[in-house]
Amino acid sequence: MELIKDNYLRGSGTGASWHVDIDPPKRKVKSYFEETLEVAEYMYANKTGRLHLLLSGGLDSHYVFHVFKRLKFDFTPVIIRFVGKHYHTDYNFYDTRYAFELCQNHNIDPLVLKFDFDEFRSSGECLALQHEVKCSSWGIAAVLQAAGMVDGFTVWGNDPPYLRLNEETNAWELEEEEKIHSLLRFYSVRNLQGCPFLLSYTPEMMLSFLLDPHIVDLVNGKYPGKKGTNSTKSYVFNNGSDFNMPHYNHDIVGNVDEHIKKHRIKLHGWELVQRIFGPTTSKDTSLDIDYYNHKKLYQGCYKEDYYKLVNRLSIHQ
Repeated sequence: MELIKDNYLRGSGTGASWHVDIDPPKRKVKSYFEETLEVAEYMYANKTGRLHLLLSGGLDSHYVFHVFKRLKFDFTPVIIRFVGKHYHTDYNFYDTRYAFELCQNHNIDPLVLKFDFDEFRSSGECLALQHEVKCSSWGIAAVLQAAGMVDGFTVWGNDPPYLRLNEETNAWELEEEEKIHSLLRFYSVRNLQGCPFLLSYTPEMMLSFLLDPHIVDLVNGKYPGKKGTNSTKSYVFNNGSDFNMPHYNHDIVGNVDEHIKKHRIKLHGWELVQRIFGPTTSKDTSLDIDYYNHKKLYQGCYKEDYYKLVNRLSIHQ
């Protein structure tokens, strides 16, 4: 199965030269939910091996979980527990608690992988993998390494198209990051079976997300104060699906740790690791220079104006 349908989304270059080409849909698009169902069914019909869904606890994989349940797929959720000696529980427990809760509510037993992040980092494997797939994020590299341990066909509930408000120009722009495309490079160089970009798998999914009424309202200034689509995408997921998914709470009041315990906010799962291995608090200072210099590499970010992009992709609308 292709990693991206018809290779419509193509990244090239690195760093400052990073560029992404995006082909337009070949037909009039449906709602994002309808396009998701079509892609999921295509994936299920063309997969090889047992279907595994990487379930982080974020809303993207939460959405894919519900899609798979709606379509009555036979699948196994995979929850990765990142552990180490510097904290009394999992480094990513803020995120995975939602994944475990979701599985419990649906009486599904997940495959739980316990991954020693400290060893992955100190051994040099993390840095080597980052260079191999051109990834500036050690967090993504760790998830990639863990995903490669799963025997079967792995699906990521990975980000749908992401828009950010350019505050200098007051224009909304699509962002395609080089580090996110490292997922595609990893599956390619390792010859793995899976679908790491399910939520942006076709140009139809790309455009249907951009044309969703909630996204249109967002870029037209009807949600003042919002600067990205992370707090709006759950409304897109709920549009036509009746999933009634929760929404991220971005109004943090008081202590951040206490707020995280009470509210669902947008996390990447590595908040604790960043504190532990930060440049001034690192538990292993001998690795600081390599890791923090490395963050300067592979940080390409392709941006395209929302209106120009929609106009270019809407040739069949």
